[in-house]
Amino acid sequence: MSRSDIDALNARFVEALERGDAAGVAALYAPDARLMPPNSPTLTGPGIQGLWQSFVDMGVTGGALKTTSLEEHDGVAIEEGEYEVRVGADVVDNGSYVVVHRQQPDGSWRMGTDIFNSDRPQAPA
Repeated sequence: MSRSDIDALNARFVEALERGDAAGVAALYAPDARLMPPNSPTLTGPGIQGLWQSFVDMGVTGGALKTTSLEEHDGVAIEEGEYEVRVGADVVDNGSYVVVHRQQPDGSWRMGTDIFNSDRPQAPA
């Protein structure tokens, strides 16, 4: 894996989000992936697409991913970065993430474990 592989995967992620394509975002995860969003239980399988569909349903129109650290070890790559979520031109959330990418049997790379944390304070209950 190279930095360009991660940049391409991240670009496909953002492009799918901009299209409102939750299935396209979910397709970037490995079949046995785990997504750990803030204030939520761990999601797998259809739950991953469901989370991204909820973002689309809330009006999310795009975002940005910026890799700050990347290291690879025997078919596993660990990426740290910063994200932004946008509704129109407005940034509605930003924070940090860690993704463990795993090389698949066909040689492609998919997100295996994804966890992200907002830098913004949690809204009061």
